[in-house]
Amino acid sequence: MVGSRVYVGGLPYGVRERDLERFFKGYGRTRDILIKNGYGFVEFEDYRDADDAVYELNGKELLGERVVVEPARGTARGPSGYRERDRYDRDRRGGRYDKYKSNSRNSSRYGPPLRTEYRLVVENLSTRVSWQH
Repeated sequence: MVGSRVYVGGLPYGVRERDLERFFKGYGRTRDILIKNGYGFVEFEDYRDADDAVYELNGKELLGERVVVEPARGTARGPSGYRERDRYDRDRRGGRYDKYKSNSRNSSRYGPPLRTEYRLVVENLSTRVSWQH
């Protein structure tokens, strides 16, 4: 399962899940597709299919835009904060898990954001601006 997610960057505005399904058709079965603003992730059932898709589709055009297809960095997390692999391991051991059920109003089906090494520095704010974290 390791390495079965690919990052897709440079997605055209209005791209839909079925567009990505068509784009990756022929590269094995997909487990999940997540589309964000301008990028997305596709998770394959087999890491070898993900490798083939990266090799063959990086730099190809999708709906008139050249897209970047590369191995996803980091670990996919489910709504409970567990890594996706842990979720599927629990399913196989008989643990019940509903991937579409959200247990809090702030939780999404993809879980909390991942902490990265990147930080945002904001400078020259007006004293009239309220800053909250």
